[in-house]
Order: sequence, then C-alpha cells, then structure tokens
Amino acid sequence: MPTAILENSKTLYEEKGSGEPLILIHGVGLDHTMWVGQVEGLSKHFRVVVYDMVGHGGSEHPSGPYSLSQYVEQLMTLMNHLQIEKTHLVGFSMGGMVAQAFALAHGEKLKTLTIISAVANRTVDQRKAILARVEEVKENGASATIEPAIGRWFTQEFLTDQKDVVNRIRTRLQTNKHHSYLAAYTLFATADELLWPMLQQIDIPTFIITGENDSGSNPEMANQMLEKIANSEIRIVPTMKHMLPMEGFQIVNEAINSFIQKQPASVK
Repeated sequence: MPTAILENSKTLYEEKGSGEPLILIHGVGLDHTMWVGQVEGLSKHFRVVVYDMVGHGGSEHPSGPYSLSQYVEQLMTLMNHLQIEKTHLVGFSMGGMVAQAFALAHGEKLKTLTIISAVANRTVDQRKAILARVEEVKENGASATIEPAIGRWFTQEFLTDQKDVVNRIRTRLQTNKHHSYLAAYTLFATADELLWPMLQQIDIPTFIITGENDSGSNPEMANQMLEKIANSEIRIVPTMKHMLPMEGFQIVNEAINSFIQKQPASVK
C-alpha cells in the first residue's frame, strides 16, 4: 500500500485504474478499505484514489483537536503529490463534510462533487444526541458506541447475510486509537454548523445521495443541501440505511458514473 510522506506527515493511500481522477473520502472511524466496492467497480472508468484521513488508519495520528482545514490541506497535499490538477471528489458521512469544505476552499480543483450520506443543519435534538455520544466516547471509550452504530448503519438483512463484511467494520471501529478517534468524532459532531451557512457558495456540479432509512444523515438533510447548492441533484435510495457505499455499492457506483458521464465536456 503506498504511503505518501507529505510535509513531515504521512498519508496512506491506494490507487487503481486510469483516466479522469476520482478521489473518495471515508467516514469517521473508518478508513480507505470501506471503498472496496468502489475501487473495484469505478476503476474500470476512472483513476480511483482512496486514502486514510488524518487520525485514521495508516495515516498520521496527531494530537487533537482537529479542524476541517487540516483535512482540506491533507487532500490538497495528496493531490499535489499525485500530480492531480483537477478531480472528481466523493465524500461519505464525515468525508462528505471534508469534501464540502474542500469545494468551498478549492472549487477550481474539482470537476464534480458527490456527497454521500452526509449530515447538514442538525436540529437541536440531533445536536444533543451526537454530542452525548461524544461525551460517552470521551468518558468510556468508543466500545459502547460500536454496536448501536452498526445497528444504525446497516439494514437487518445485511447484518444477517453479510456477517464478514460487518465484522470488518466492527474490527476497524474497535482498533481505532482513542485520542484521534475522539478528536475526529468531535469535529464530525460540530462541523456542519460551520459548513451550513456557506453551502450556497458551492458552484460545481454536485450529486447528493443518501439512504431512505438513514437516521443520522437523513433524506430531509439531503433535500436541504439540494436547496442550498444551486447546481445539484439528489437521489434517495429506498430501504437503505447509512452505510450505503458498502451495502448498496452497485447502486452507488452506477449513480456516480452516470452523474459524471452526463456532465458537459467542459466539466469533464
């Protein structure tokens, strides 16, 4: 697995395929391996790059707190290292926040933006719930939050039929470093407040997709993002919950490829 040494820090990344670059950013507490279905499927059409965010997996684990600008800088430095001038960008959950922040800071570096299962404009009750989980992680570690998260993320059918896949996610969550997971999760719990007032400034073609039964990144949030981002479209996938890129990887792959391919040549 390639590891880029980026300005005295390291970012673990993987790439496969050729053609237009397509970079995917994972969710909080996960790593680049969540994108296995996308790497295999989309690398037939694109130069697919996946990597571990700061504080995750094989990348650098600095002390917190973390900021969105830190993740934006990491992505920009990785693009420079890979000599990618302009890319299609896909972000899942917290990765969707990072992707939005990158689009706001460096929109000229993006061809399209895809936001998967991402939060926006949490209500007071939603904010209280996520901050309560942050406190639980701070006081007791992440272990008590793992099984409830898995229940929110996957449908019951998938939990029953794909135990090996679910166990890989469970193991990833169990082996996170406490200090970096807490720092990243704290940012995940609050960053939508920073992004929400600026979303209307995103002016590149944007695709918003989420699961019908995603409780944390729900269709109402997706529709609010649609209203804010002028050049955007939306898809709500029936029956799916939060882990749409894994459980519904074929749907996601087709949707991303279709969205990109229908853009005018000036975008692609």
